[in-house]
Amino acid sequence: MSNKTSNRQLSARRRAHHKRLISSSAGQAPGRRRRSFLPYAACALILLGILLAAALSSPPGKSGGQDPPAGGEAISAAAKDIASFDDIYQEVLHQEKAERAKGIRLINFDHPNTEKTPDNLVPIRELLEDYAAVNEGAKYADQEAAEAAREMLAAAYQEGVTTFIVNSAYRDYGTQESLWNNRLSQDPDYGSDPYAHPVKVVPPNVSEHCAGLAFDILSEGHPSGTPGYEETPEGKWLAANAHKYGFILRYPKDKESVTGVVYEPWHYRYVGKEAALDIYESGLCLEEYLLSMGVL
Repeated sequence: MSNKTSNRQLSARRRAHHKRLISSSAGQAPGRRRRSFLPYAACALILLGILLAAALSSPPGKSGGQDPPAGGEAISAAAKDIASFDDIYQEVLHQEKAERAKGIRLINFDHPNTEKTPDNLVPIRELLEDYAAVNEGAKYADQEAAEAAREMLAAAYQEGVTTFIVNSAYRDYGTQESLWNNRLSQDPDYGSDPYAHPVKVVPPNVSEHCAGLAFDILSEGHPSGTPGYEETPEGKWLAANAHKYGFILRYPKDKESVTGVVYEPWHYRYVGKEAALDIYESGLCLEEYLLSMGVL
């Protein structure tokens, strides 16, 4: 997918417009969900109990020239300490997420891939065929992503979801270029403004497949890439579980104006387990999430 049009650079004005779109959309997304704080809550209650006991048992009189705080004041001070600790804890979590976000490679119309051939590709047929059908178009993938895909498909298989088809993984530059050129031959304006008119086929330097990080995963009952795949058992399983294995739904519904790509419930991108969980819990698409973390 690349010719004169494939290297088209978005104007500064359009880039700014796109960033505003991301910010606006991110603001409407579900809030950041917290992980379980039961251990922290238990510690806080213990701390509160200790401070309360100390306050109530303090003898009357002066210490260092001041009266000891009354029981209510001690409780109030302890509550403030706990609230302050929670704020610090949340900030630490946010910083950890931001550091992980910095390691995520963004590939889209604004951030084209400059690497034509990844150097860490591995064959995937033998790796995956025990748990899914592997089409001819899915020969290689990034090694870490491939191993994660095996773990994910094996888990699905054990849960009785056994009819997945890995339709595509790594796609070489020339193949993607042919797909792009074919689409342009039908419509020369295709992809000229993807944020206003989202596309399904992208140039090779915008394709995550060309980086070896994306998998198109369909099913025997729904072997074509259409939105209806989301209603299949396979589509539902991926939507609920892919993040556990390091994958995100890369092109979500209602995010087309941000990603520039139509909704693709079969296209999953590997980002690593911790980052995938962060993004899944945020309810944001990748562009929105990276912006919220201060990476974009």
